[in-house]
Amino acid sequence: MARLLALEWDAKEARAVIARTRGAAVAIEQAVTIPLPEREAGAAAGHDAEVGRTLSKALAEYGISRSDTLVAVGRSSIELKFLSTPPAPPEELPDMVRFQAMRQFTSLGDDWPLDYVPLEPNADGGNNVLAAAISPELVEQIRQTTSAAGVHLQRLVLRPFAAASLLRGEAADGKCRMVVDLLKDEADLTVLIGPQVIFPRTVRLPPGAEPEILARVLLGEGRRTMIAAQNQLGGRRVEEVVIFGDGLHHSAVKQLLEKELSLPVTLIDPFDRIEWADPARAKRPEYPGTFAPLLGMLLDEAANQPHALDFLHPRKRPPKANRNRLYAIAGGAAAAVLLLGFGFIQWQLWSLDKQIRTLGQQRAQEEKAAKASIKPREDVAAIERFLKSDVTWLDELQNLSEQAPPAESLQVSVLNAQFEQKVGGGKITVEGVADKPETISQLEAAIRDESRKIIPAGKELDNKLAGKLQWKFKEDVIIVPPEEAAAAQAAASRSAAGKSKGPVKKSAPSAKKSASSAATSTEVAR
Repeated sequence: MARLLALEWDAKEARAVIARTRGAAVAIEQAVTIPLPEREAGAAAGHDAEVGRTLSKALAEYGISRSDTLVAVGRSSIELKFLSTPPAPPEELPDMVRFQAMRQFTSLGDDWPLDYVPLEPNADGGNNVLAAAISPELVEQIRQTTSAAGVHLQRLVLRPFAAASLLRGEAADGKCRMVVDLLKDEADLTVLIGPQVIFPRTVRLPPGAEPEILARVLLGEGRRTMIAAQNQLGGRRVEEVVIFGDGLHHSAVKQLLEKELSLPVTLIDPFDRIEWADPARAKRPEYPGTFAPLLGMLLDEAANQPHALDFLHPRKRPPKANRNRLYAIAGGAAAAVLLLGFGFIQWQLWSLDKQIRTLGQQRAQEEKAAKASIKPREDVAAIERFLKSDVTWLDELQNLSEQAPPAESLQVSVLNAQFEQKVGGGKITVEGVADKPETISQLEAAIRDESRKIIPAGKELDNKLAGKLQWKFKEDVIIVPPEEAAAAQAAASRSAAGKSKGPVKKSAPSAKKSASSAATSTEVAR
């Protein structure tokens, strides 16, 4: 029996499943959670190796060394888009998908691993695919971590697709489902039609939230996911919700989703779908739902079934066959044909004329299909604009409250928040009063970062105001789209790395100020 290791990690912990394959079945030996060391400022270069050494030490306790390893990566670590191509033979589809992706992806390079999942063809005979790309730098980081852990990286699979493999039994009915996979600090919301992943999405969760608050957050994000998927599916609605988890931790989420969405909600414990090698010594993890992607990867690998997306083995154009023997036979046949005389040559020319006419008709049909593929791309662009305006206002209000000076120095009287549909992101307009101009400047400096820009709209002294808060001000907080924020943060990191060749002096962490702002009027508009 072959021994396999399924592995996934984030900034805080790693999850590992050690299993053996029995034909097409899987038997679990261990399922463990491994705490990871915190990443220290300025130590990012060696953090991957440090994580690998931590994993190596933990896995050594279970006799794991040089094992074939399946690694899952989250949706937030890759770029994923819905693409549509003109009609093409299957062997040409990989090249056409990469050509389309080079035009539509934000930062795709020639050396980026790109894989895709074929979807249902469109009405014009073109190909619809869900394409995903991952940066080679991230792949190299994962290789360094697994190498330091003493294991062999065999697969690199996208997490939502791996978790969906646990629903093979339910997928035969062809229903449209939304799968909810609750992890440590985030959740995967994936819309399926039968076994096919159509719309995967990952959302951040509030750390340490109570079950009722967590349920409310998932309800709002679930509704947004279903609406976005419905637009992509031409109006088809989600018929059922599946939650990977147990009744101990996820009963509140199940009850709220059933009540508010008016849909059947099924709670599935992933470990109920796979056998244990030794049931008497089986030790189930505290949060079984977080292991769904790992168990799904193991099922696919044991069944020798290709993974939906594997960045180590992406779909490529088949290699050209060796045609030397075919050319030799064709040459002999051509010599024989010449001996038959002018009459046979004339018949061959007539056949070629017919073939030219057929190819001309095919070309006209393909040009018509290419023009018809413009509308699907426009629809995808509309969905992307909708997702770019995704701003979590509660997080923005929390950040504004935490960074603001004390209430005795500054108070907010009017707050207006709105989405920026065309460019993405949003804008928060803040009006209030302060005791002095320096307090207003302190607020601007505290809020400004790579994700937020501050545009002062004016400040003036108003002696008519009672008390010491006589400076009126108005500020526009521009929340930039996620892509621009990520690019700015990456540029800042590169700049900081270039300046840190000498000794790095650590500065004392600044304490967050508690913000108690008296708001007299709050408006939130989208």
